[in-house]
Amino acid sequence: MMSRRLERNLVRIVGVWQIIDGLITILVYGTLKKVGGANLIENTSFAYMKAMESIVGSIYIFIGIFGAALIGLGMFNLVCAKKYIKDDQVHVKVALWLFICGAFSYIIMDIVSVILCMSAGLIILAKNKSIKQLTIKRNQHIGGIN
Repeated sequence: MMSRRLERNLVRIVGVWQIIDGLITILVYGTLKKVGGANLIENTSFAYMKAMESIVGSIYIFIGIFGAALIGLGMFNLVCAKKYIKDDQVHVKVALWLFICGAFSYIIMDIVSVILCMSAGLIILAKNKSIKQLTIKRNQHIGGIN
């Protein structure tokens, strides 16, 4: 029997990290940008103030959407760890999903997620090969079809 506990734990850790990262993005970074934008608006003309208010609002909305996407990604990874990564099963789609998450994390420069996703994906693929070989040997030993 081939245990997938290490991969499940890595995917759980990356899920929790992405949720924390999303909350930090929304609460800390978004608030800092909003306050910084409010400081730019003081002591200016009315037209400039309205333009800056619109820009700051748009930036805050983008930061909120980005943080919410990270939280959603983290929740999906937690569900993936709980529901889809099972012992003694070959998981190609899960490994592909983790590589996609790792590539996305690389683009946004989230190094922690890159390391965790790529490590979990590589371990899953390595164990896939072992599980396939064990299944073939088990079938040959029982007298099953090659």
